Amino acid sequence: MKLNNVSSKTKVRHKTDINKTLSKMPLSSRRVLFMAIAQLDSKKIVKQGQVFRIYASEYAKIAKLEMNTAYEQLKSATLDLQKQIIGIPKDQLLPPIARQGDRPWKKPIGKGVRMLNVTEYCDYEDGDGYVDISFSRQMEPYICMIEGNFTTQVLISSARLRDTNASNIYQLIRQKISQKKDRFFEITVEELKEELGLYTIKNKVKVYSYPLFKEFNRSVIKQSIDTIEDTTEIKNISVEIIERKQRKATKLRFSYRVDDQMKFEGF
Repeated sequence: MKLNNVSSKTKVRHKTDINKTLSKMPLSSRRVLFMAIAQLDSKKIVKQGQVFRIYASEYAKIAKLEMNTAYEQLKSATLDLQKQIIGIPKDQLLPPIARQGDRPWKKPIGKGVRMLNVTEYCDYEDGDGYVDISFSRQMEPYICMIEGNFTTQVLISSARLRDTNASNIYQLIRQKISQKKDRFFEITVEELKEELGLYTIKNKVKVYSYPLFKEFNRSVIKQSIDTIEDTTEIKNISVEIIERKQRKATKLRFSYRVDDQMKFEGF
């Protein structure tokens, strides 16, 4: 599918295995990546050497940005995307999609993490205002020939979210919807912070941000909900504390409604 055929219903599908990598990417890089993925059929194999082109004008329209901002973001996103890697535990690594003449794949040994490049190359044409992207062979099984354990997001919704926490919570909700949890899901506070990348490692110990739930709720959850409801097809979001330990909130229930008929400005 070409980006000039994008509609309010255009979706992006990818393996859930890469969600945590996506949540750490700069928003502009994620937009470019999703606009490239939107051009392929997730149920079919990527053609060998296939190139996905994104024009600044398409980027601006889909993300609802001014053209000068689109040019700047497209260029910086391309540089970031070329350096982007995904980390997959070796025991969870998906084999590359086999093509005629390929040698048999051998699953790596060990319990470490395999670092994979997202792209084979990215070309940015300054004067013409477009980028060409070719995905690496290692990335292919995470974006095409997908069967099970996937996340589906609405392209325009994802592209128009301009806050990282809101984007990551939207991705989490869409992940749960892809798991047939169409109205609600439950998650611990620590699991939610994991999904949002709100932690640091100090002396090999994971330290979560926002130790007080009140501050986490006010600064992250509520602000993200307002942004998601204003921007995307996910509406009527509510968050309820369903478990406490020593009076501390430890588990939440997210409830929501999906407006499948939502129309986006410009489409």
